[in-house]
This record gives sequence, C-alpha cells and structure tokens, in this order.
Amino acid sequence: MKIDFHIHTKYSIDSLSEPRRIIQICRKGGIIPAIADHNNMRAHADFRSIDRRFKFIPAEEISTNKGDLIGLFLNEPIHRKTPFMDAIDAIKSQGGLSYLPHMFDVTRGGVANETLAEEVDIIETFNGRAVLGNANKRADEFATIAKKPKAAGSDAHFTMELGKTFTEISGCGSDCDSDCELEPRPLLRALKRSRLHCHYSPIYLKGITYAIVAYKKMFGRM
Repeated sequence: MKIDFHIHTKYSIDSLSEPRRIIQICRKGGIIPAIADHNNMRAHADFRSIDRRFKFIPAEEISTNKGDLIGLFLNEPIHRKTPFMDAIDAIKSQGGLSYLPHMFDVTRGGVANETLAEEVDIIETFNGRAVLGNANKRADEFATIAKKPKAAGSDAHFTMELGKTFTEISGCGSDCDSDCELEPRPLLRALKRSRLHCHYSPIYLKGITYAIVAYKKMFGRM
C-alpha cells in the first residue's frame, strides 16, 4: 500500500490540480492520496462523485494559531486560526489522526515547537517541497528522538508532482490484504514498518505557486 499523505487540489488557494486528473495519476501509480487542502474539505465531494471506488484519505491542512497542522480521516473541516491544541482535540473527536507537515521549513508555516510536536500522532519527515536547508533532516531526527511514526508527503500542488513521494506500508496494519479499508489506528501501527520513497519537486514550482495565490486573491478562486 502506497500513501501520499499530503496532496492539494484546486480548492486550495495555491493549487490548480483537478480531482479527476489526480484520480487518474494515483490509480496508475497505485497511490492512495490524503487530500489535504488548506482550510477546507470541498474537494472530497468531487472525488466521491467522480469515482466512488477510489480510495483516498479525507484530510485538511489547518492554519492553526501556531502554524500548519493536517488532520487525517476527518468528517468535518476545522476552522483556520483554531488554537493548535484545540485543533488536535477536534481531530481526535472525529476519530482522526494529527499529522505535522514541514515542521522545520522556515519558508512556510511549519510548527517547529517541539513541545507542541510531541502531541501529534505522525511527523512528516520528508516533504517534497522542503527543498531549502535541512528541514526534512531535522524533522527526521526529531521523530526518531520522540519515537513518533514517520511519513512522507509530496505536498503536491501540481499533478506533475504526484507519484514520486509516498509512504509504503504492508496492508493497513491489520490482518487483511491490501484491499482492506483504511482505518486510523491500524494505519498508525503500520507506519512502524513503513518505507519512505522520497523525491524533491523542482524548486521553480514554488514560484509558480506564489503566482497562483496572487492570481486567486486578485480575481477570486477558480
């Protein structure tokens, strides 16, 4: 089972990726994506209407008061600027898992506070867009010391970034084959036996992402 824990769609302010195209690419590569748009979950309805059999993890990247936090296996969105610990509680109340992305990336809203990071379920120790400095290395070192499960996410904002960065696990962590239903706690256990496949996105894509943000703010989201 190959999971990309961090993917964006056109419903994020900084992406143009169409759900239909994401489904095509992920199906071809055998990837299960966590659809984690910024501060909304509108894309999930699209995925379900396009292909009800397509497996994905319903997620959201929440802009908390301390920085970015991803909730996995969510049923309802969590509002931006929610206090960090309140967001973790809200994720738990939905039966989900908390996932800390790009923890030490100074160019984005990473939560580098190790005391807060101790409270999350999973640490993203490789982010495909953390191309500057040693952010991924520091996240990996922290997760090792804190004994936190590690995972990789492409942080894809464009479909060309898909299929190269993912976390490979054996099944879903329970006694079933790879076609089993994904569930939070078995998945968390399975991450102890995971293998990370890591590939950096071209740095110029970050510039294009900033341009998309400026365009959407000026002309409205498409």
